[in-house]
Amino acid sequence: MTQSAGWPDGPRGHGVWGNLPELRRDAVGFMRHARAAYGDVFRLRLGPRDVLVVAEPGAAREVLVAGAASFRKGRGIQKMRDFLGGGLLTAEGETWRAHRRLMQPAFHRAALEGMADEIVGATGPLLARLGGAARSGETVDVASVTAHVTLRAVAAVLFGAALRDEDLRAVERELPPLLASTAARVRSVVDWRLPTPSLLRERAAARALDEIVHRIIRERRASGAEGNDLLGMLLAARDEEGGGGLSDAELRDEVMTLFLAGHETTATLLTYLFLNLSRHPELRERVQAEVRGALGDRPPTAADARSFPLLNACIQETLRLYPPAWLVPRQATQPVTVAGVPLEEGANVSVNIFLLQRNARFWPGPDAFRPERWLNQTRTPEAFMPFGAGARMCIGNHLALMEAVLISALVLRSYTLDVPDGGPTGLVAGVTLKPDGVVGARVSSAASA
Repeated sequence: MTQSAGWPDGPRGHGVWGNLPELRRDAVGFMRHARAAYGDVFRLRLGPRDVLVVAEPGAAREVLVAGAASFRKGRGIQKMRDFLGGGLLTAEGETWRAHRRLMQPAFHRAALEGMADEIVGATGPLLARLGGAARSGETVDVASVTAHVTLRAVAAVLFGAALRDEDLRAVERELPPLLASTAARVRSVVDWRLPTPSLLRERAAARALDEIVHRIIRERRASGAEGNDLLGMLLAARDEEGGGGLSDAELRDEVMTLFLAGHETTATLLTYLFLNLSRHPELRERVQAEVRGALGDRPPTAADARSFPLLNACIQETLRLYPPAWLVPRQATQPVTVAGVPLEEGANVSVNIFLLQRNARFWPGPDAFRPERWLNQTRTPEAFMPFGAGARMCIGNHLALMEAVLISALVLRSYTLDVPDGGPTGLVAGVTLKPDGVVGARVSSAASA
């Protein structure tokens, strides 16, 4: 196979499949070795396609900021359209710009702060679950319980009291397998459309979720009461001339996108946060003391989310080491140059956030968990972009951080999660970055830990 003209070197790989076999075995480990051998900008081969991997801040911003108009979302994200429709994650061009303008006010920090009570309320079942585990000595699956609480939190923030108990149970039943099948399709080189059992199950789950979302939208429009939740804000959104709100179909797509973006990614962040703190018990004790000192026995508020400097530093460092959205795929829509590399229309680029945020040129001891980096202001902001960069930076970044701070503060105030032997150390790289094994934790009362 002929290498793309003017491109840097990269691992040669299989004559037909390129680097796919190595990537399937250990995507993150393989790309770390490739970066060590070929530098911060290198080439991978995915079957018949070359992909330019970018792991340098300046080159990343050429793609995501300065040259953003010359790129569209990559092939993997385009495959999500079956589930997400034309939501912000998959939309392009003027559709994306119009929706982003309409939705942005709902995601300003001040607008989101009114939703803190919903997040705190959604954390109640998790605290009860941990309390039961502490009394019984049962081990909890951290990834499972954090996924459960973030799903409840995003549902509460989206729909407020409009989501019935049976709706929530249906969402908890249908959404996880739908996300899993979507992730499998994104990873697949071939986009099969045969009516396999998994595809039929995926479509049935999507229909069940659609029925819930469309019913809530119809009821809200019929009542005339838009509400203070995110759905209410989106229903009220209008363009600059006071018209042009989102249609029911567009609202459905944005709600499904927010379920994906606000659920799995935040759950992964919390899983790694509790895992990192378990590996650093002295640091964890300091975080717990900080939370208890600031809150006492009262529930946290949105204002409290900024009152935990050490906890926030731990969250930022967790995002640096384990960015849930670990790469950003793009495809050139016209000839363009990135890091001096000429790209033709249709060329594929992957901004590797994981490699970029572990670049030793910008982060001393790049693989070490050092929250103090975020307290002494010695970091390099250009080398930190867990929510992307530029105009297409994740619209829900403030919501995700508030959610992570409030949930983790509630947990750490009352409980200590200890993962024996440091927990799994390998990484599974799908749509999000996850541990390669079960993160099982023993739960004890924070007061007695």
